[in-house]
Amino acid sequence: MNHRLPARTAVLGLVTALAAGMIAAAPGAAASGAAKAVCGPAPAGQASAAGTLGWGTPSWCAEFDGVLDPADWVIYDSAGHAGKGRRSPDQLYVGNGSLYLYGRADGTTAGIGARHEQTYGRWETRVRMYEGGATAYRPLALLWPRDGGGDVLSTTGEEIDFLGVYDYPGKWRPNFYLQTPQGEEQSYSDVEVTTWHTYAVEVSPQGTVGYIDGKEWFRSARHTTGVMQPCLQLDWFPGGGTEGEAWMEVDWLRVYPLNAAGTG
Repeated sequence: MNHRLPARTAVLGLVTALAAGMIAAAPGAAASGAAKAVCGPAPAGQASAAGTLGWGTPSWCAEFDGVLDPADWVIYDSAGHAGKGRRSPDQLYVGNGSLYLYGRADGTTAGIGARHEQTYGRWETRVRMYEGGATAYRPLALLWPRDGGGDVLSTTGEEIDFLGVYDYPGKWRPNFYLQTPQGEEQSYSDVEVTTWHTYAVEVSPQGTVGYIDGKEWFRSARHTTGVMQPCLQLDWFPGGGTEGEAWMEVDWLRVYPLNAAGTG
């Protein structure tokens, strides 16, 4: 996959100006140039759970067409996964209608959490990975407690990774991971994470369901009960694969509500 990395390096020159505007805005301040995305149905021609199952119009979305508004996002500035490496705002870029999380060979990488929370609902994102041969980096799209990830801990012992990539049973296979106080559950898929796919999750009082490209790949009667926010992370696992730099590209992120009964 190394041939793809130069294309991402070229993108860096296009997005630097947008990234500078994004990082300059302090949390709670208005981000100059930030525009609210128009949240329409799932894009035509892209296989998705929202389109297949008729989830309708999102309550919030990110199209990554401009700078990131701090009113919408928690931008990580903390130690990396398991205290290794660093999550830095400098490793986030927006351009070409995408969000890019860039991981350097030294473990300096990025993470971001949306300030749009709900207990039950549906979440979906479209992601592809450019690992540049660096399988020590793993993309994640997950639900985490209020105020995002980074150095915020889960006091409830709850987490849902509706896209994760781990060592077992094979590298570069998407993993769905559910953690509740009742225990852990997970599932794997064989899709190639370096090509575009949509990853989605529905959490309701009836349980948890995961989807790839609109097709179910995980189901459990268990579910989280806390207020959760969607997060996007490029995590560094030194010693867990080949070292080097990597990119995670996110096309969009959408949040869909459930009704009071949690039935859609």
